[in-house]
Amino acid sequence: MSQPTSQAQQSQSQTANPTLAPSLLPVGQLESLKFKSSQIIESIQALQWTLEAGNQNFMPSWPDILSKYNILLSQSHSLSTSLFSLHTQHSAPNSQSPFEQLALHPNVGMTDAQLENDLIPLLRNQQTTDVLKMENDIVRRLSEHMSTKGSLGVLAPPPNAGLGGLARFGSMPKRTEYEDVLRECDQIRVEHDARCTRAENAVNILRDKYDWKARVEVEQEEPEELEWDPRLQDDFDESGGKEGGAGGYAGSRHSNDTDEEEELEEVLGNGEHTPEATPKVVATEIPMVES
Repeated sequence: MSQPTSQAQQSQSQTANPTLAPSLLPVGQLESLKFKSSQIIESIQALQWTLEAGNQNFMPSWPDILSKYNILLSQSHSLSTSLFSLHTQHSAPNSQSPFEQLALHPNVGMTDAQLENDLIPLLRNQQTTDVLKMENDIVRRLSEHMSTKGSLGVLAPPPNAGLGGLARFGSMPKRTEYEDVLRECDQIRVEHDARCTRAENAVNILRDKYDWKARVEVEQEEPEELEWDPRLQDDFDESGGKEGGAGGYAGSRHSNDTDEEEELEEVLGNGEHTPEATPKVVATEIPMVES
């Protein structure tokens, strides 16, 4: 009787959970990496909220977007540096990272509810619910503006439903394939790059034409600046010879604006989708009648 009992005890001892040594784990470094990962998640959410702008039909200011993106970039660089420095300090060259040899295992007994709530989220290898919902919303919104309907068009039922006898005469429409969706995405990318190039050319033309540094860095005051001196404004009003010069300046400015508009039209295209400008209000002089 004693021999079977001893064998059962030995089998139970062999199948029991092994004793772990938590002190050997780099707990401090793991906590630091966890904190940095949480910071990256919060920065991504902040950048997302900034881009959405409360679902309003306007674009947030570029400095706000750039500042939040720089914060996210610096935090990602810090996390990458921490992983790389830990790998080089505690291991020889061309060896695996110490984190790759770690295994997640509960140190104490856990119920099924605790296992699902505490342990399984740490083993998550899929996207979170919020990310999946956002991805589905983006795919659905993009498919509404695509001729192939994106992946929804591929997964949709065959288009021959409801055609009746037309399918027998070879008039059945072609089924949407993933290659068609990729081809349309490539076309959208090419058109987007063309618009970006056109906008960059327009900005470069304006930047080359109006060199603000050369206009600001003036050693001597030009005659135009002297003529518009507020202290001499009364003298200019009394003498009638300056009105013609101001009119000539306005005419030359109008001609320069016309030339600039023509150059921008050559770069940006014919502007058939651009709304027309507001008509200019022409000021008319009302004759004074003496009583």
